[in-house]
Amino acid sequence: MLAVTVASGAREFDQRTLRSTRPEHQVGPALQEALLDKARTIFSGLIIVDPDAQKTDAYQRNANLMLSDDAESNALPGSRSSERRALHPRRHQLPDRPEQEFYLKSRGIPPKAADELLIFGFFEEVLNRLESEELHAALRTLIRSRVRM
Repeated sequence: MLAVTVASGAREFDQRTLRSTRPEHQVGPALQEALLDKARTIFSGLIIVDPDAQKTDAYQRNANLMLSDDAESNALPGSRSSERRALHPRRHQLPDRPEQEFYLKSRGIPPKAADELLIFGFFEEVLNRLESEELHAALRTLIRSRVRM
């Protein structure tokens, strides 16, 4: 499962997932969210691991790019297994954006280009997993319009 969210204004997005694994390797979902203004997102995901599942890669990744000090993001990943083994639901924290901006600008990259690199680099993890170049291009255009670059 792949998801891209660009939340702005005072919008609130509540995303919930439920996955059940089969007896084979699984790849966890990747959710990328950029939050502007006073937007708020909530992610709640649950993975249920089949008792016969071997070598299951049961994880959930929810990464957030905070583009406003007033934005808020909450993640509640979870997993359930009949076996006593470690499963790793997780929320991915990005490095400090001002630190990344400083790094790029100190190497002579203009501020607008630095912002574009950070924002689109963030979303490329999901967009590059798409098989359709048309869909990839359409989503990049949509993201650009929503982020107001």
